[in-house]
Amino acid sequence: MKINNCPRPNQAAPPRAGRRRCAGLSLLEVLISLSIAALLLAATAMAFEAALTSYKANYDMAMTGMSTRNGLYQMCTAIRSAWNDPDYDTIDVSFDGNQIDLVDANGRNLVYRYDVNSRRLQVNIDGAASWYTLLDNVYPVNDGEGIFSASPPQGAGFEFGTVGCVEIRFRIVEGDDCRVVSVAVVPRNVVYAN
Repeated sequence: MKINNCPRPNQAAPPRAGRRRCAGLSLLEVLISLSIAALLLAATAMAFEAALTSYKANYDMAMTGMSTRNGLYQMCTAIRSAWNDPDYDTIDVSFDGNQIDLVDANGRNLVYRYDVNSRRLQVNIDGAASWYTLLDNVYPVNDGEGIFSASPPQGAGFEFGTVGCVEIRFRIVEGDDCRVVSVAVVPRNVVYAN
């Protein structure tokens, strides 16, 4: 049995009862599809923007934390190893608490200061003309307070003028992130004293 559904060229097409629908999408279907695609793209763009904003905030917090740790590490190491003998040299904290002078284990004169106007924590080595910035956007914990404070050692056997502990307290502000940093450093000659 042979089935041939194709009309021959000289044969007339069978009459149609109604108009047959053409293959494809109507204009309304195309518009609905485009609006759904636009909504999906807009949602994707908003999610991408939120991810970038979150990444930038986390990156800024990480950089602030890292620079703060590095600055504190440098200051704490210098204070721990500083000469703390009133016969030679001691750790001197200024009256307003915004500067600390010391001689480190290598014999270098170090001055750490808080510059109120620029809001920077800076260091000067051996009285050089330039000051190096350790941290930016530094504020006292409470207005009017200093960054540095010193206390005498506890117990007997220490000469007058010996520093027992240096406390460093400040706020560091980066964008919307504000952190309070507080550390206490004890010089080595106080730790290893009898």
